[in-house]
Amino acid sequence: MTQPTAPDVSLSDVYRPEFIDDPYPLYRRARETDPVLWDPRMGDAGAWMVTGYDTALTALRDPRLSARRPQWDPATGTKQTASALRALDTQVFVSDPPDHQRLRRAMSQPFLPRAVDAMRPDLERAAHRLLDAVLPRGGMDFMADYALALPSETVCQVLGIPEEDRGRIWKFVLSWGLLVDDGPFSRENPEYHLAGIGKYMDYFRRQLDLRRTRRTGDLMQTALDAWDNGEFRSEEELLGNLIFLLTAGQTTTAHQIGNTVLALLSQPDVYATVAADPSLVPAATPEFMRYDSSVQLTRRRATEPVDLGGRTVEAGQEVFVWIGAAHRDPAAFPDPDRIDLDRPRNTNLALGHGAHYCLGGRLGRLVNEIAVQAFLERVARPRADPSGVRRTLTPTFRGPHVMPMTFEAKETR
Repeated sequence: MTQPTAPDVSLSDVYRPEFIDDPYPLYRRARETDPVLWDPRMGDAGAWMVTGYDTALTALRDPRLSARRPQWDPATGTKQTASALRALDTQVFVSDPPDHQRLRRAMSQPFLPRAVDAMRPDLERAAHRLLDAVLPRGGMDFMADYALALPSETVCQVLGIPEEDRGRIWKFVLSWGLLVDDGPFSRENPEYHLAGIGKYMDYFRRQLDLRRTRRTGDLMQTALDAWDNGEFRSEEELLGNLIFLLTAGQTTTAHQIGNTVLALLSQPDVYATVAADPSLVPAATPEFMRYDSSVQLTRRRATEPVDLGGRTVEAGQEVFVWIGAAHRDPAAFPDPDRIDLDRPRNTNLALGHGAHYCLGGRLGRLVNEIAVQAFLERVARPRADPSGVRRTLTPTFRGPHVMPMTFEAKETR
């Protein structure tokens, strides 16, 4: 079957430097061309690009669109990469029912509402402690010193990563993000990135071995007990999901904090409003996440023919759901290219939707709220030089990883 194409627009251009910085004009062109667009330059052999909000909701709800990733099939790897591929292939975010529900149950305890709400006082203290350390300097790398430090400390504490290990595991995080994105940067050297996943697995093996002789009260102990009780079907499934929780939980929240602060600095009227009253931040957080989400893309693959926005997606074809584009659809969000603190609530896709709503979404949103609110309470006249901001190179995970900033300290507190 010949697919309709639009040769003048392809979302493969999202990897170009100008669109790494700002992908939204490209999203708009694709959506205005066709909100369900066949793009022959994406995926393994072309794929459907979903950029409209209503169609994105439909795609994320449809059980005929599988979250599985054929490129992670262990049969496609080598003897050296097969174990890492099995770990990736069994992560909760690429699992379909009934495995998806089984894995969520095994890991859900620390992310239940009561458990997350109980973390608020410690999170607030941690945010202010990090700010105490940088305020006398009048400057910082906002990402390293604050936006990444707070979720990293939180997620590592939930899982039980020793403080002395938290720095050295970061070299494995980049490999995971590139493999999830599966774009040109990850395809340059997949064996290298899979070797990084293997080292990540070795680290968690050592940590789990320690918990067999000395019990702890963290999520790794909970997961180990679940494995012993048969709730995980293999060691690789257990290790893969620990990798997912640690990596995704830190990076997406850190990037969202960075995206939010950059967005506020780019819209002085909105910044002035929330800086004058930081208590507005919790209610405004869904709008901040809509405006520039740290997760821009998720993928599905049809298990049978599916009608999507008037197009027929054939069995086996891949569907790219562009969350960032859906969030700027004017049919769902009038005047979408500005932050509107009074915008009526629509379902936000930043934390996923339906069965695949983010397992740690409640905790991630809380960390984001606390980080931004504490920053506004303590910092005056922040300035981030756009030329010094360095963003991630993948569209799947969007956000700054370097963000030099100068500021003055407020005299309150």
